[in-house]
Order: sequence, then C-alpha cells, then structure tokens
Amino acid sequence: MKNQIAKLFIFTQKINRQHIQVAFALLALGLFVLGAGAPDDGGINPH
Repeated sequence: MKNQIAKLFIFTQKINRQHIQVAFALLALGLFVLGAGAPDDGGINPH
C-alpha cells in the first residue's frame, strides 16, 4: 500500500508539472499572437 501511494504521488507531480508547462506555452503563444497583431504606428488612425 505504501508503494502504491508513493507511485501515485510521483505520478501526480509529473502531471502537474506538465500542465504548468502547457499553460505557460499557451500563455506565451497568446502573448505572441497579441504582439504580432499590434499596430506598429502607435495606433494612429490615418483616416
């Protein structure tokens, strides 16, 4: 029983680390998309 609890604990740590890495990757991608779509003229409307 003790061995199973240890395996479960290690498994949950691995999943949590992977979830955090995916969350940071998605956040970085989202910020990149927002930055790529930003106006380069300071937002001044020429019309």
